[in-house]
Amino acid sequence: MTKVMVSMPAELLAEVDAEATRAGSSRSAVLRGFAEAALRRRRADRAAAMGVLLREASPHGGDAAAQVKKTRPKP
Repeated sequence: MTKVMVSMPAELLAEVDAEATRAGSSRSAVLRGFAEAALRRRRADRAAAMGVLLREASPHGGDAAAQVKKTRPKP
């Protein structure tokens, strides 16, 4: 596993350490779990937003062909 250095306020680190103690886990495991949960939430939010966009969008191309035909000169 890759190691990283992270800077954070002392108060936040104290909360992370308290959570690790409560969970009987390590600081790294707690931070990893928080990061995974936040990224899962973000992916789910993006997927939901994309679903809304897709439901609201017209079918591919819409009636573009009909609009183009209306602008063509008549023979």
